[in-house]
Amino acid sequence: MKLFQITLLMFTTILILDSCTINSNRMLKAPKGFVYDNIETELNEIEYKINVNDQLTFQLYTRNGSQLIDMYTQNTKEENILRLMQFQNVGSLYLVREDSLVDFPIIGNHNIVGKTIREAELYLKKFYSKFYVEPFIVLGVNTKRVFLFKGNANGEASVVPLTFNNMTLFEVIASAGGIGGKNSSKKITVIRKNNKENKIFNVNLSTIEGIKYGNMIMQSHDIIHIKPNFNMDLGIFQNFQSVFTFISSLSILLLTINQN
Repeated sequence: MKLFQITLLMFTTILILDSCTINSNRMLKAPKGFVYDNIETELNEIEYKINVNDQLTFQLYTRNGSQLIDMYTQNTKEENILRLMQFQNVGSLYLVREDSLVDFPIIGNHNIVGKTIREAELYLKKFYSKFYVEPFIVLGVNTKRVFLFKGNANGEASVVPLTFNNMTLFEVIASAGGIGGKNSSKKITVIRKNNKENKIFNVNLSTIEGIKYGNMIMQSHDIIHIKPNFNMDLGIFQNFQSVFTFISSLSILLLTINQN
């Protein structure tokens, strides 16, 4: 009989542990004593840098882009607005491949990963100078975005486009609606892929000292995870109620067995 009771108790314990779903939706839990990467080095980056899988817009003009000025001087205001809209939409998309190379017209494959937009424009200008007179290059990144997760019970997540050249962590969080009452401003994780490795930073925005961290420049494909506060909501109470009900039923069953 004792063997049966022990077996039954072990089976029950396994069921309880397996059925417990409290906070099971939470992501990216760091193990105890986890050492985060040094965020100070990232704060020195004041401009967006081109990365793998970015899609670039590329436009090339000669004579230092003088035709861009000429096309506005002889037109009405309405025509200039139309030309500006056309200019902004001109240019094919060029993918930064996994090998960090971009296949540009005429000059072929070049690696511009890790360069700012301005650095890449100057870099390409040297190569196009061999074929064109005073080339003027306009380069842009068309697919900059970050992924933001709010680890609460509602499972809120959003893809935030980096619509400006040097968007900060503050601007991204504001674009996603800010930090709600169920989330912690003290525990924000930023994950950044760097040379095929992930750097993981811990950001605390709960104090004035956190301003410098909130002003860090976001890079495309960064992952931002705002950790939740531990709230004893209705779902948790329901989980506890199910466990307590099961334990009570088991206790009655064991008592009945002992009396027999």
